[in-house]
Amino acid sequence: MEGLESFHARVKDLYERSKKLTSTSLSLVTLFASEAIRLNRWDEASRLRTLHFSIRRELDWEKSRESAASCGHSQANLIASLGMLALGGIITIVSRNEQLSAFADYLLKTPTNEEPPFGLVMVCIGPKGVPGDVEVVSISQLARESNREESEVIRAVREHGYLLISERAFL
Repeated sequence: MEGLESFHARVKDLYERSKKLTSTSLSLVTLFASEAIRLNRWDEASRLRTLHFSIRRELDWEKSRESAASCGHSQANLIASLGMLALGGIITIVSRNEQLSAFADYLLKTPTNEEPPFGLVMVCIGPKGVPGDVEVVSISQLARESNREESEVIRAVREHGYLLISERAFL
């Protein structure tokens, strides 16, 4: 009988241990689940920081392109203005004809062109949202290419379901 009693005591001990292990494992499941949530949030935050960094880099790149385009346009305008000024002066000096003289006056007084837009760069978030559908758009370049005002381009982009955010608001 003594063997049966020791066997029964051993089974009872194992049963108590298994209850403790079950309780511990359930609390570990909860702990692991909360840790998984924390790691997932950390990964999301890391991806958003990476996206933010790449958008800032693209914003800087587009702004430098806009600055270069503006500088090139200004230089071309200066050269064209100087050429028209020289041509108008030569015509005025050489010409005794009133029609040519009037044309020279027109060249000297009329500005070359209306200044096209430069420098408006925005962050564009598409219908798929963040982080997959985010890009940097030069509104000024689109306006120059389509020969429209920047406000018209912004309205058209928004009508297609895109959200435009200024650089300041994004940063």
